[in-house]
Amino acid sequence: MTTVNDKELEDLLARCFAWLPKATEQVGCTEAVNVTSANCKQAMKPTLVALFTEAFHLVRFQADKMKQMKAELSSTKSQLIENQKWVISLQEQIIDSKDSQLEAVKTVVETSVESNLKEQFKSYSAAAAENVMVCQASTDGLSNPATLRKVVKSVVQEEDRSKNVIIFGLQERKGENIEERVEEIFQDIGLKPKLQAVRVGKVSKEATIVKRPVKVSLASSSLVYEALRQARKLRHSEKFSKVFVRPDRSDEERARDKVLVQELLKKRETEPNKLHFIRSGTVHSRDKINNE
Repeated sequence: MTTVNDKELEDLLARCFAWLPKATEQVGCTEAVNVTSANCKQAMKPTLVALFTEAFHLVRFQADKMKQMKAELSSTKSQLIENQKWVISLQEQIIDSKDSQLEAVKTVVETSVESNLKEQFKSYSAAAAENVMVCQASTDGLSNPATLRKVVKSVVQEEDRSKNVIIFGLQERKGENIEERVEEIFQDIGLKPKLQAVRVGKVSKEATIVKRPVKVSLASSSLVYEALRQARKLRHSEKFSKVFVRPDRSDEERARDKVLVQELLKKRETEPNKLHFIRSGTVHSRDKINNE
């Protein structure tokens, strides 16, 4: 199929615009709007014949080009329809691919969840068995409802503690909003989790400065892990350098932690030129490096 290019259209337009003023002048008119049948009667026959011949061929040439343009337009429309069908086909393939990927992810997640549940159940069973061994007074201790309740309570408490952290060293203020103060600590280490916070323990009558620990509950154990990982930044904080974030422990573990924190604070006061930290249940010290 012969196509119409831009140069051909430009040539056609140029011929038309050149012919119009020429024809207007030859029939004795000054403007194209004045070319009427009455004015054309004044022109000589040879002039009109020549103008007619030129006009005929211009119209013929225009008709050919318009026919070509119509064919090209039809072809373009057909191609556009094919392209749209191709796009729709691609979209359907993408949707099918996403469905397959989602199904694969669903399978992986279901398998992972099932595996984790089995592992957690084993862990809970092991914990329950351990607690039963400690709590049993005799070989038939499991038949005692009180013993069973104690075992279940111990397992549940262990799970709850995995979503908590304990903050030490935060001085109490009269009428304080403890959750806002804890949020400020977390913001200082680059975290903004949703949380619940409450002071724990009793206030000693002899104490002049009260710094009861703060129990902070987060949405998941992964947030607890991240909070504990980022807590080391507090030692560089202007406001919270004497604040410590520790995991939530049992009463026995908490008592050991309290002793460790007190030992750590004492070392920081007596040996300020060294870096002191708690690791594996022991207070460690080393020389500071650069701006530590």
